[in-house]
Amino acid sequence: MGLPMALVDVDQALNGRWRAYEHEVDLVRVQDPPVESWPRLREAGFLPKPQVVMWRAEARESEEEYLAALSGKDRYDIRSAFRKAAAAGLQVTTEPLTVPLLTEFLELYERQVSHMRHGWAVAVQQRGNILAEAETYRVVAVRSGGDLVGACLNQDLPANDEMRARFSAVTAGQRGDSLSRVLYAETLREARLRGRRWVTLGRDINLYGHVGNAGLFGFKSRLGFRAVPGQLVEPGSGSHQADRVVRFAELSDPTLLLSYGPVAGEAAAVAAPLWLNLFTSSEDMDVRPFRGVGLAGTTVHTVHPA
Repeated sequence: MGLPMALVDVDQALNGRWRAYEHEVDLVRVQDPPVESWPRLREAGFLPKPQVVMWRAEARESEEEYLAALSGKDRYDIRSAFRKAAAAGLQVTTEPLTVPLLTEFLELYERQVSHMRHGWAVAVQQRGNILAEAETYRVVAVRSGGDLVGACLNQDLPANDEMRARFSAVTAGQRGDSLSRVLYAETLREARLRGRRWVTLGRDINLYGHVGNAGLFGFKSRLGFRAVPGQLVEPGSGSHQADRVVRFAELSDPTLLLSYGPVAGEAAAVAAPLWLNLFTSSEDMDVRPFRGVGLAGTTVHTVHPA
């Protein structure tokens, strides 16, 4: 199902008329609110935020330097993922993108998306665009025998000094072994080989609890990636929104989003660290699984549906 949402204007958000919809929707949103209205919207419980976030990390000079910046537990999880892959006899390669490889990947990708509650097979829709730029891609592929069990489509963007992970997928049997950690560590390795400063794990809709789940935020953070407004990486990417979560009919509990910090001016807000907001019906939410890199702070909002 789609997300039950009410779109209201700034006046409706501020004077409380949005409450006419709170029995019917999970989310109340002001689209493109003027920057000067953001302080008043915050006071009314609406959180100004970027529509999309990008996840990026510095590739660093070496794998050792990258791992040293992580916690001991996160370093262990990455090394353990490689040990498990080796013990299972998996073959990890980095290859050019070809039509057969893309076809093989999309089959794997569609199977993964089909098991998601609100899955959206974006890569399938963008197949033509991906092939049109195939020469810019490097694919981290993991095979068991001749079968593809995991892959990450990475686009090399030298003008941006960046390697961008566009799409990834693993088989259901590999998810528990954290094969995704292997894919992203190999993406970082490829970025270093090409002399790129940044690695980006694509873009996410800035609302974890519907298409993307809250656990995705924690996973990317534990790999050392920081969420930044999409506009900071791709000018013109996405818009501004101000959201208020009011129930969990289609949203998961918890739901989270990253809002702008309370700084003056649009440019300063986009450049500043984002603020993590967790929405839950629980009175004693444990925020430890949602620790993030480079956050301005964390706030837990307890939601009692009307």
